[in-house]
Amino acid sequence: MNLTLLSVLILWRLTSVFLVQTAFVPDEYWQSLEVAHHLAFGYGHLTWEWTVMIRSYMYPFLISILYRVLAALSLDFVSLLTTLPRVCHAVLAGYADYCFYKWTNSRWMLYVLLLNWFWYYCATRTLINSVETACTIIALSIFPWRFHCSHRGLDESTRFLWIVGLLCMARPTAAIVWLPLCLYHICMSSEKRTLLVRYALILFSCFSISVLIDSYCYGTFVVTPWRFFRANVLGSVGNTYGTEHAFWYLVSGLSVLLGLYYVLFVLSVLRIILFTHHHFQRVKIMIATIGWTLFVYSLLSHKEHRFVMPLLPLLICTGYYGLYNLRCARFVRNCIWTLLILSNVAPGLYLSLIHQRGTLDAMKFLRDVEISRANSSSSTLILTPCHATPLYSHLHVNASIRFLTCEPNLDNVDDYVDEADRFFADPTAWLDDNYVRNANATLPTYVITFDNTASNISDFLRNYKLIAKIFHAHFPQPNYGEYILLYKYALFI
Repeated sequence: MNLTLLSVLILWRLTSVFLVQTAFVPDEYWQSLEVAHHLAFGYGHLTWEWTVMIRSYMYPFLISILYRVLAALSLDFVSLLTTLPRVCHAVLAGYADYCFYKWTNSRWMLYVLLLNWFWYYCATRTLINSVETACTIIALSIFPWRFHCSHRGLDESTRFLWIVGLLCMARPTAAIVWLPLCLYHICMSSEKRTLLVRYALILFSCFSISVLIDSYCYGTFVVTPWRFFRANVLGSVGNTYGTEHAFWYLVSGLSVLLGLYYVLFVLSVLRIILFTHHHFQRVKIMIATIGWTLFVYSLLSHKEHRFVMPLLPLLICTGYYGLYNLRCARFVRNCIWTLLILSNVAPGLYLSLIHQRGTLDAMKFLRDVEISRANSSSSTLILTPCHATPLYSHLHVNASIRFLTCEPNLDNVDDYVDEADRFFADPTAWLDDNYVRNANATLPTYVITFDNTASNISDFLRNYKLIAKIFHAHFPQPNYGEYILLYKYALFI
C-alpha cells in the first residue's frame, strides 16, 4: 500500500469537510444525523420513513455509536456532532479514491475522479448515497473481472460480495447496479454451483446482520428492504417528492454528474460500440451495467442526480477507454484538461460555498446566539418547505420546535394535501387555525421563514422583531427565498 498517496487523497477529501458549507438535500440530515441523534440521545424527530420502517438503521446506527462515544467523553459539542461524521466520510472517500487508482492504474482517471465537482460536493455529506458510491468504488476495485477458478480464486473472487451484500441491505437500490455485474461473475465461472453456494451464504449473512440491527433499533422484527420495495416501487411513494420525464437522466442527470466529461463519455460509448477491439471487452460490461441502471431508474418517476452517483467510476472508466490509443496533439490534451478543470472548479466553489447555505447558517445562529441563552419554555416555529433545515443534530437542545411536515398520503385519504402545501396555499389561514384563533396554542418565541414568505404573513409577524437576515441562494427553489429570516417575539426581547 502506498501510504503517501493514500494520505494525500484523504487530505484532499478532508478539505471538502470544511470547504463545503452549504445544504444539498434534506436526506443528508433527516435520514442520517437526525436519526443517529435520536438513537444516541433519546430525543429528536423521526420522519415518516422511520415510523413506517422502510429505512435501514445500519448507516445511522454507526453514527449513533460515534455520538455515544462523544457523550461518554463529555465531548458531545455540536461542532463535533456535525463535523466528525463528515470526517469519517472523508476517510472512506479518500480510501475509495486510492482503490480506484489501484484498480485503474491510471493517473488520468484518478485526476478526473478527484476533479469531479459533484463527487467533491457530495463525498463528505452524510448521505447514504455518498457511502454507496464510495463502497461501490471499493467493491469494483476487487471485483473479479478475470479470475481463475481454483479454491483460492473463488475466495478472492467473492470478497467484493460482502461489501455489496451489506450495501444492498442498507440501500436496496444498490442491487440495480450490481445485478448485471454479479450475473456476469456467475456466468464466467466454471464452478457455478460452488459459486452460487458462496453467494447464498454471504448474502444470508448480510441479510441476518441487517435484520438484527434494524430489529434492535426499531424494537420489533422487521425486514426493511422488503418494506422499502413495497413502499417505493409498488406504492410509488417517491412520486410525492417530484417526478421527471423518462429521459431525464440522459439529459440532466449525467450532464450534471459529469460536466464536460459527458461529451467524452458519449464519444467513447460510440467508439466502443462501433469497434470490437479486445481491449474494450471489460468496458463493454461497464456500458451494459450503466445502460441497465439508467433504464431501471428511468422507469421510476421520482429522479435525483444523487441516485446515479454510484455509476461515476464506471462512467469515468468508459470515457477513458474510449479514448484509448487515440493520438492527439499536446495542445489538444492541454485544452481538454483546462476545460475539465474550469468546468468543475467554478460550479464546485459556488455550490460549496454560496448556494443554499442560509438554512445551515440560520440554525447555527439560533443555536449560538439564542437557544443557548433561552429558558426551557422557549419554542421555535419553522415556516419553510418541510425539512429545509436540519434540526436537533445541529441544535443539540431538547427545545420545542415545530415545522411544516410533508408526509405522503399513506392512508389513501381523498383530496389529501400535506401540511406544507396547505400552508403555502394560504399562509394566513394556516396561521389562524394553528395559532391566532387556537386558544390552546402559544405563540412561538422564534419564527424562521424565507423572505418571500414573510411578506405574506406580515400581520402574524407584527409582534415579532427581525433578529437576523441571512443569505441563502441567488436562485432559490419554489417556496424558498434569497434570504432566510429569524424573528423573535417582542415580549422576550
